[in-house]
Amino acid sequence: MTQWIRFERGGKTSFGTLEGDTIKVHSGDMFDNPSPTGESVKLGEVQVLTPCDPSKMVGLWNNFHELAAKNDFQHPVDPLYFLKAPNSFHPHGRPIVRPESYDGRILYEGELGVVIGKKCSNVTEAEAGEYIFGYTPVNDVTAVDLMKKFPTFDQWTRVKSFDTFGVFGPVITTGVDPMKLRIRTVLNGKERQNYPVSDMFFPPHKLVAAISKDMTLMPGDIIACGTSLGAGVMDQASNKIEIVIDGVGTLVNQFDQVLPSPFLLGEAPKPRRICVVGAGAIGGLLAAKFALAGEDVTVIDQGVHLAAIQKNGLKLEWHDGKVQAARMKAVNKAADAGKQDLVVLAVKAHYLEQVVRDIDTLLDKDTVVLTVQNGLPWWYFQKLGGEYDNQRLQSLDPTGILTKKIDAERLIGCVVYPAAAVTAPGVIHHVEGDRFPIGELDGKTRERTKSLHDLFVKAGLKSRVLKDIRSEIWLKAWGNLSFNPISALTHATLVDICQFAETRALAASMMKEAQDIAEKLGVTFRVTIDKRIAGAESVGAHKTSLLQDVEAGRSLETEALIGSILEMAKITGTPAPSIESVYALVKLLNKVMLTEGAGVVTKKVA
Repeated sequence: MTQWIRFERGGKTSFGTLEGDTIKVHSGDMFDNPSPTGESVKLGEVQVLTPCDPSKMVGLWNNFHELAAKNDFQHPVDPLYFLKAPNSFHPHGRPIVRPESYDGRILYEGELGVVIGKKCSNVTEAEAGEYIFGYTPVNDVTAVDLMKKFPTFDQWTRVKSFDTFGVFGPVITTGVDPMKLRIRTVLNGKERQNYPVSDMFFPPHKLVAAISKDMTLMPGDIIACGTSLGAGVMDQASNKIEIVIDGVGTLVNQFDQVLPSPFLLGEAPKPRRICVVGAGAIGGLLAAKFALAGEDVTVIDQGVHLAAIQKNGLKLEWHDGKVQAARMKAVNKAADAGKQDLVVLAVKAHYLEQVVRDIDTLLDKDTVVLTVQNGLPWWYFQKLGGEYDNQRLQSLDPTGILTKKIDAERLIGCVVYPAAAVTAPGVIHHVEGDRFPIGELDGKTRERTKSLHDLFVKAGLKSRVLKDIRSEIWLKAWGNLSFNPISALTHATLVDICQFAETRALAASMMKEAQDIAEKLGVTFRVTIDKRIAGAESVGAHKTSLLQDVEAGRSLETEALIGSILEMAKITGTPAPSIESVYALVKLLNKVMLTEGAGVVTKKVA
């Protein structure tokens, strides 16, 4: 058994055999009579590269009996395979990187890689062993949510070929019997896969023979033999993924959920002065995360919640059970907060008029204002350009005070995807999600936008700088428009709404009307209505924010979630009968609640 490794030292690429922690350097061609140079180097002194430089990686699908039986897959007559692009090839020890264009689930698949040793075309199974140089661990990383994004075309190349998604190494091991090997995958210390090579429909020699009849395999090419039970999502904020093949090698990489910054951070910046106006579910989550990241955070709030924050800080209960306490300054009026670098408006839309009256005391020369309200923002038409440029939304800014008090030049839009709730004074419980896409109103990317993106990343959250923040706002508003009011009126959770045929159809009807409105304003939707509904269903038994407000007896976000869209329907001349009907019901519900001064809570009776 020999283990071959490729490495970089002093800007020069070399290769050799690995013995313990020592590399015996060779010259020539790894696959064609390499010669030892007599030089040795310690493993810790070099940068490990992929052990070879393939022209292609062939990946197998449905190649294991046990996985096929569980999923009711048919026995394949021929190997079922795809190709991973060379740009995806990535070595042991370096982080797997989330692509900027994708914010969905990322899958690991531990696999055995067959490394071709010489040019191979149309060989028999009996001959195949002569063309196999050795074996290496592979992690076939996959952007799984993109596979069926377009219903009539499975995107195998795209989901498999993002940069860093073709991970293999650190060594190629020769002189082993593949049929005696087992592949184990360990995620964050827990074994997730453990399966034998012998369970393959097409073991290595058969694969080489079959694929070589389709295409010429070149020295260094890799056949990733497919995976079995236990492949899954790297779902923690930070993930250590290990592909272990005893007798071959162990491939280790890190994957962090945060989107990598496309911008150079340079030296660590000074703590930013950040004021979060409204430390409720989302405002409290952001305040806690920013404070834990070392920023100078102040929150503005009222009542027992404020008192609890002042006494104990904000307690953040993450969905995975992790609990953190964040200390910060907490006040009840803007005048006590002082000038800020960033102001986060996290109160509900119908409270904005009240809180902006003294916002001047927070604003310095270059202060940025980030809006994180549900529904459409009051500034929607500001800096839009075209026919509706700078038109004021009467439903959201009836007196014009928001437009007057906050210059559009200060504004950055944000879409909030996490779900959270205030479970007790000073306590924020995170339900799911960590995405906060942001964007300038005019679609440009400025240094301040880059800095804000990096702030989210530093805080352990995901963010993307979008050129069209309004389209993303509409995508979220789709759900706010439909699921929130239906939930408030029926006391049903997201999964209940989506699985009940009549309410699912109502939600779809409202979303279709909203789509017609938005498209007249130049908005494009990157997912279908069915996919958006499926996404809501996947959240599970979550009470929408509007239902939480109903049960607590709070004033409802009627205009931000529904009224503003109806106003846009009138502006664009678009019929919206389903939205109009639901709007009327929610307005009446809000009036009754405010008249009675109490929430509406349903309880099971024995």
